[in-house]
Amino acid sequence: MRRREFLYTAGGSLAAASLSPAFVRALAAQGNIAAPTEPGQRGLLIVLPSPAAPALAKIAQAVLDAVPEHPLLRVMAGPAGARIVDYQQLLTSNPTALAYNHLVLIGTPEADPVLSAWQREAVVHPNSIYAFGFGNLQGDIGYIESDRNPFLHAANIPFAPYETEVVTLSGTSAAGIAAAANALLTRSLVNGLVAAPGWKRPATTLLDRDPLPPGFALPSLAPATMDGMTRIAVTQASEDEYRGVLADTGVEPAEIWRFKYFAPGGWDSARSAGAFDDYAAGLHRRAYGNTLWMARFPDPASAQGAFPSIAAAARIKQSGSGASLRADGAQPPYATGTYPGERPSPGPLSLAQQGQWLVMRTF
Repeated sequence: MRRREFLYTAGGSLAAASLSPAFVRALAAQGNIAAPTEPGQRGLLIVLPSPAAPALAKIAQAVLDAVPEHPLLRVMAGPAGARIVDYQQLLTSNPTALAYNHLVLIGTPEADPVLSAWQREAVVHPNSIYAFGFGNLQGDIGYIESDRNPFLHAANIPFAPYETEVVTLSGTSAAGIAAAANALLTRSLVNGLVAAPGWKRPATTLLDRDPLPPGFALPSLAPATMDGMTRIAVTQASEDEYRGVLADTGVEPAEIWRFKYFAPGGWDSARSAGAFDDYAAGLHRRAYGNTLWMARFPDPASAQGAFPSIAAAARIKQSGSGASLRADGAQPPYATGTYPGERPSPGPLSLAQQGQWLVMRTF
């Protein structure tokens, strides 16, 4: 059996989910036209449903205002900049803009067909949500799910001149969407759930993980810059990751996070040549490239005890002991194998202990 993608990220295909009729019409409207060729032409569109409620318009403006100082939004805006757009108006005037720009989508799946098509790991309703790895929740819940841009990878696009990403901000209520937006703006959260006080779990599943509270804290171990790359995003681990660590080590971590780093040009590969590299460098919760994976165990002894099992599962060689305990090796080939011209390994893979924490690195 092939090693788990980045060990504890659940396996998944790149296939599209079932698409709503409105979403299919949007893809068809793009047509077979010439694509941009320069990454500098790519910017950030903050997309609102039509008509947009005042509360959503306020959130969109907050996202736009944050662009100059926000690590991820600044990268997405690039030289072309950022702007707020109306989804229906854009479909009429310039539908290909949805493909050739990064997107932040704001709204509810019931009102926005794009969200209903692309938030593949959750079913969101007014006052309730089911999300894979988090279970059933009720209350004011904010939900963030990110991925490569579905519009760019539609059948009617002749080729992808570069990669574009999409971040979706939705929730069970206006307060939930505001909580999701705040988590993006203040913590760079791109995958996870945030819940206001008073949330409930009406039914249990095998994979239940509590949502984050507003103003949640992040570990301080992940630096803002590292090896010439900038930290741009954070993913909240879901219960399946916790179960993976438990199965390998016999100990369940108290918390798991993944921090995504970005190097200039990381989303600039054209056509299929660097498609897997650009996907791995993207924002999907299973995209494990340029990532620090961090798991906090009950105490340093537990972390040290779990270390050999994780290193063995990753097939990396352990060296050192005590404070210098680490293991190094190479990432496995991509899930579909190695094609002509591709590297036999996407890059290095290392594991180290820092007190209660085990830190795995893919760059």
